[in-house]
Amino acid sequence: MMTALMVAAGAVLLAGVVLALVYPRAALLLLVTLDVSNINAVLAEQLGASPYVPQLLLALFALGVLVRRRLFRFSWSPVLLGLLVLFGGFCLSFLAAADPVTSASVLLGFCRDLVYFLVVYGLLLSTQQTRSVVSAAVLVLAALAGLTVFHEFVLNNAGTLGGLSRVPLVQEGGALTPRHAGTSSDVNFWARLLILFAPLGLSLFAAGRRARSRLLWAGCTLALLVGVYLTQSRGGFIAIFVALVVWAALAGGRYRKTLLWVPLGLVVLVPLTGIGSRLATLAAVGSSTTANADSSVVTRERVQIDAWHMFLDAPITGHGIGSYGTLFPAYDRLSDFYSSVVPVIAPHNFYLEQAAGGGILLLLAWAVFLGAVIFAALRTLAIARRTGNVLSRCLAVGVVGGIAGWLVASIFLHLSDFRALLLMAAIAAALDVQSRRELRGMPAASPAPEVTRGRAASRGLAAVSVLGLIALASVLASGGDRYSSSATLAVVPSSAQVDGGVAYQLDVISRQRIVPTLAEVLDQSISVADLEKQAGRSYAASEARLGVSQSRLGGAVVVTVTAADAGAAGDLAAAAAVVAESRVSALSSGYRLSGVADVPVPISSYRLWAAVPLALIVLLAAFGAFRLRPRRTVPAEAPVAPLVAAGRSF
Repeated sequence: MMTALMVAAGAVLLAGVVLALVYPRAALLLLVTLDVSNINAVLAEQLGASPYVPQLLLALFALGVLVRRRLFRFSWSPVLLGLLVLFGGFCLSFLAAADPVTSASVLLGFCRDLVYFLVVYGLLLSTQQTRSVVSAAVLVLAALAGLTVFHEFVLNNAGTLGGLSRVPLVQEGGALTPRHAGTSSDVNFWARLLILFAPLGLSLFAAGRRARSRLLWAGCTLALLVGVYLTQSRGGFIAIFVALVVWAALAGGRYRKTLLWVPLGLVVLVPLTGIGSRLATLAAVGSSTTANADSSVVTRERVQIDAWHMFLDAPITGHGIGSYGTLFPAYDRLSDFYSSVVPVIAPHNFYLEQAAGGGILLLLAWAVFLGAVIFAALRTLAIARRTGNVLSRCLAVGVVGGIAGWLVASIFLHLSDFRALLLMAAIAAALDVQSRRELRGMPAASPAPEVTRGRAASRGLAAVSVLGLIALASVLASGGDRYSSSATLAVVPSSAQVDGGVAYQLDVISRQRIVPTLAEVLDQSISVADLEKQAGRSYAASEARLGVSQSRLGGAVVVTVTAADAGAAGDLAAAAAVVAESRVSALSSGYRLSGVADVPVPISSYRLWAAVPLALIVLLAAFGAFRLRPRRTVPAEAPVAPLVAAGRSF
């Protein structure tokens, strides 16, 4: 039996390789549809291994075939710049990484997703299958959403249909309520995925020329909308409304006029569908009374407050991407007491998650990336209106609508569908490149004509590249590892007997001024010289630094020493614990410190991680200077086909 399965698997693999050799677009469609729909995860549960990596390798093989045939096309897009800036933002979060190991693992995952984007983008430009990719993604998601409708109203939610229609029971208002999650593990993530592609379903409907085609895409869009409804996601309801309004406003014409009917539609649909009662549960956010509030809303508000405090503690660079789960127990005052929760991986808010992990720098990097995607789509929209390409115009509107819905849904969710977002970015970039080629009156697959480039811009980018190279060399030359050792010293009463007389003194957490005052006194009164005197030797060569702060749990003082070598960090931290205890005892405040120093651990080398974005800036500036260098002007060739025909072949 096993031999037969291996032979069958080998035959399927061989057939896939042959198909990719003959039809490279088949590898593209296979990679996109199975990944965006999360069917790969379902297959992994059934087979024990995910087919995603073989699909990606097959797509890379297809790219190699196109290169061999001299059909490979790759063009510059602002989305590429935005993606590089975003990657630089990820790297900058390592400047103060609280958990470098976890952050490095998350960064490695983002790098793998970057490979996915580049493969999809290259195949989109080389095969000119943008419409096919969009159609395939919408069709497979609509089919899965339609399956959830069938599962709900025909099968009464029995089973999981092989993992294609999961229906978890969620505690809602004191009762267990079935909510549809499709192929995802979470109903809200499934809703956000459907919202991302629902506007593209409308775009295919608006671009259709035949009644049969328009009927197909109208049915797909309806299935996606009903699929969002069956998730019962409160954020999803708000996000899909925003996505549809943005789509109609940009589409113009009779679609924009339908916005006049929105108030009437809301008056009818919201009460009849129960959406209003679901949205009413959000009223507990920010309320002082949570006794009767939805428990999920209260918990989300709680973990988001913790994320906000993380951001306030490191507003510029954050604590490192992926660090929320590590830091949560230290920030959540209730994590070990009255209302304990299991530390979650993220605060159910994309913006707070990124702010806690990467600070303002990462938020700005995300703004550049998403802004580049929207800019590329809007430029496609403007060009398509000039050239009369209805399909490109509609798809650009769908991209903007989908991104708008995703951004609203992400107020309630953390990042979980990065590759789906990258697929949307690849579609926007491909549309932008193809529309600009069409505007120049060129066949979509021919090389661009040489045009005059800005001499000032080229020289400016060259200067940036040189300065960045100098900065990179200085950073690498001054790099070095450092070690950190901390002593968490509990603040306890001086009296050894615990009775009613000292019970008030034990409550240092509620009495919020005690521990911060002691931490400030120690921070101002202890120096590295004091630690060296206590240790009995000098550590000047280790460039040691000392910091004192209040513990995140509130009842202890944390003394942290960083030095160039582990021995110096450990010795000085042990000395710091002794000096701190003696200083507090000398205050005669009724309190003493108790604790020992931890083992020194290596910390992230900020110089090394700062070198990564600097290297990206140098490469990007050098590439831009090369692209914008002064060139001889060559008149563009006349169009080989009418614009309408070019739009039809797109």
